[in-house]
Amino acid sequence: MSAPVGTATTVVPPEFSQLVSGSDCIVRAVVKNVTSVKKSRAPGRSAKIFTEVELQVIEVIAGTAPASLTLEMLGGRIGDQELTVEGAPQFHVGDEDILFVRGNGRNISPLYGMMHGRYRVLKDAAGRRYVARSDGEPLRTTAQISTPMGESTGDTRSAQATSVALTPEDFIAQIKAAPRSATPAPRAN
Repeated sequence: MSAPVGTATTVVPPEFSQLVSGSDCIVRAVVKNVTSVKKSRAPGRSAKIFTEVELQVIEVIAGTAPASLTLEMLGGRIGDQELTVEGAPQFHVGDEDILFVRGNGRNISPLYGMMHGRYRVLKDAAGRRYVARSDGEPLRTTAQISTPMGESTGDTRSAQATSVALTPEDFIAQIKAAPRSATPAPRAN
């Protein structure tokens, strides 16, 4: 198996206002298909592995997006060849997410702030739907968005933690209430 190794990806967590205002579009969507392809984005450049994530858009929260949207991100696996981008979210058919999209087809990740641009919609043991960060930590407040992934303490997936997490509807209402203006995207190094 071939797995190219590169440098680690470093992304400065954005503030909630940056995340909202800096996104081309914000959607609530379900993953329909995940496919890895080998291609070159520019003539004369060598082909690389990209993953295409086909989404069924449930709701356009901000910006403009088609009902069927395909995200293109660097990395994936084709046969025994694999290209890994540390920090890039992994998508699976059936996942429901709130996604902050920026630079789709132009950046290594089409999500604003890479992993900071994906918020999972999950259900707790009682069947309550809640929003979780890309690392699975329940999102209790939009202030959490600006904290680095993996810096939570305690059992963040307990019934108590998920019971105080934002519902998808609460999170969407806060996104819609936030101002939208042009803000530079964080850089992935």
